[in-house]
Amino acid sequence: MRALAWALVLTALSPVSAFAAEAGAEQILKVCKKTDAEDCIVREFKHTVEAAQIRGRSVYRAYCVLCHGESGLGDGRAAKVHTPRPANLVASQVPPEYIELIVRKGGAGVGRYAGMPPWSDQLTDEQINDVKQFLIALRKP
Repeated sequence: MRALAWALVLTALSPVSAFAAEAGAEQILKVCKKTDAEDCIVREFKHTVEAAQIRGRSVYRAYCVLCHGESGLGDGRAAKVHTPRPANLVASQVPPEYIELIVRKGGAGVGRYAGMPPWSDQLTDEQINDVKQFLIALRKP
């Protein structure tokens, strides 16, 4: 049960509720053998949306926060030097595929502001997917 507790702690740090983590853990337990349930939760948690959001938050903080701000409102420290200002990621309603495309190719690569750099050379496919999942979770319902 330590693994379940750890998964819940990690999820509490993400925008996803602990209730969702419990439900996900129960679902993972159903496909695991009872004898190795703790180990299975940890292994399988890596492949959940919640885990991607947790990893995505780290990627966001390392690469995006300077322009887009801690909360994703487009109000980071470097936002003042950009015209137009960086996008408000909380209000954005673009589809997930477009998020991935603009992260990979940058603004100029999709016909938008060139101040948004392409990240495909610096980030792995997993990191791009993770930050995409984090950005989706940032949006207001």
